[in-house]
Amino acid sequence: MTFRDYIDGLNRNALDAYARRCGIASSYLRLHVKYASKDPSVALIRSLTRESCGALSLTDVLEHFNIVDEVVVSPEV
Repeated sequence: MTFRDYIDGLNRNALDAYARRCGIASSYLRLHVKYASKDPSVALIRSLTRESCGALSLTDVLEHFNIVDEVVVSPEV
């Protein structure tokens, strides 16, 4: 699931609750976080991942902010 899909799937009350759990205003979540217009702090990245209750992985959030271009998987030894 992409981060934007997750946000789009939340109703207004769920979005407000998610933002509150992440320690940000819902307007900031809808405008800046959803469209990745601001660089997030490490704490916010962690909160966005943790407070999605398993719906998003850390990689999902990092990719949303273009922090990682691709996931490199090491071959198993």
